[in-house]
Amino acid sequence: MTSYHVAVDSTDSATLGMCTTYLGAVLLERLSELPLELSSPPELVRLNPNVPWKTRGNGAFCLRYEGEKDLLDEILFIAENVIWNLSVFEDPQTNPGLVILEGEVPISFREIYHRALHEILYLDAVKEVGDYAGALMKGWKNERGLIGALSAVGADLAEHTYEAILYRPAAVKDRMRQVDAGTLREASKRYPSTFFNIDPEGNPVCIPHSPCPVILGIRGVDPSDTLEASRMVKAEGIERWVLWKTNQHTDAHIELVRGLSSLRPFSSISAEVSVSSPSAYIEGGHLFFDVSDPEGNTATCAAYEPTKGFRKSLSQLVQGDRLRVWGSIRSEDVPLPTINLEKVDVLELAVIGVPVNPRCPECGGPTESMGRGQGLRCKKCGFRGAGLEPVEKIMEREVRTGLIEPPSDAWRHLFRPSCLPTSKERGYGGPWWGTGAP
Repeated sequence: MTSYHVAVDSTDSATLGMCTTYLGAVLLERLSELPLELSSPPELVRLNPNVPWKTRGNGAFCLRYEGEKDLLDEILFIAENVIWNLSVFEDPQTNPGLVILEGEVPISFREIYHRALHEILYLDAVKEVGDYAGALMKGWKNERGLIGALSAVGADLAEHTYEAILYRPAAVKDRMRQVDAGTLREASKRYPSTFFNIDPEGNPVCIPHSPCPVILGIRGVDPSDTLEASRMVKAEGIERWVLWKTNQHTDAHIELVRGLSSLRPFSSISAEVSVSSPSAYIEGGHLFFDVSDPEGNTATCAAYEPTKGFRKSLSQLVQGDRLRVWGSIRSEDVPLPTINLEKVDVLELAVIGVPVNPRCPECGGPTESMGRGQGLRCKKCGFRGAGLEPVEKIMEREVRTGLIEPPSDAWRHLFRPSCLPTSKERGYGGPWWGTGAP
């Protein structure tokens, strides 16, 4: 017996449909014809969300098996056939990659996975790692999908969530899905270990509106609950389903950095900073403000119009407020690098004193200025006194310490929300995929 790791990336299109995980669902069915057994759950692996040439969510998959030796050729034949039949080759962004590794996953693959979460990798370097390990690699067009596929083989999902995805046939391109929202709300209530199914108003957020084969995806921290919740939802046209183990919503893409001098284009970071400029809106409703670290390095923080209340809360920050910020640096920015904010933890608020006219010491009435340099007088009794001067009062602020997050429709795949359930994972001995409804 030996181990096989089969990974694929970059087969879908943001505009023309398909989904790489649907290809994975079909591949699961086809590989079940061989003397193979899944050795772990099917894995949906999200990589660096800032990659400029990603198709949709920059997600690859890896299927891990135990089986008889000498099956590489048969696995390759089936996988190539599925990729040829389902990939959207006409999209210039679609560049499929297939990696099949027999045996143990080397440390070099683990290192590639972690790098693929945080930076831009080059194809030649990744192929060199695969060649050295004896991996079977097959790429199409510019072969860029090999980067994601090899990274998926090397994925370490020690921290993970689950997603039960229901699929319709790939030929169906309708942007609308027939899903009973009431059963979705009921499932979310019955299984609180699931999340990101509905927004606070009860509207579905787990149903795409693209021409892809995904009907909906139920996300959760417990595999049994996640699958049972998907079974409760009434939806039409289900062709197949997969319960994926995934790094989604784990902040796996975030690097903790000690200062702003560590910012690199296309990375995602978390750092402690202080607000160093007033916030300002620009055309389009986007909010910007500058921050600095203790060494004096600076950067600009951005919260974009679609984040709505998140952006409004951040507009109340003032110079001197101390924060921990999470966000991405998508390109080389001039004059300052820009952190596209994902969430903010307000650690400490600056104390702001404002001058306030005192009450009259004679009658208790309000006082007013008589003009620049002329002191104050009582508006009620006319009292004037040499010691009658404005006093400083601490201004009450609307913003409070604590975490500020965008609404759920602005979350990225890897974003870890504070509402993520922490229920203890139970053992699971059920199926990981199937045809028809789950």
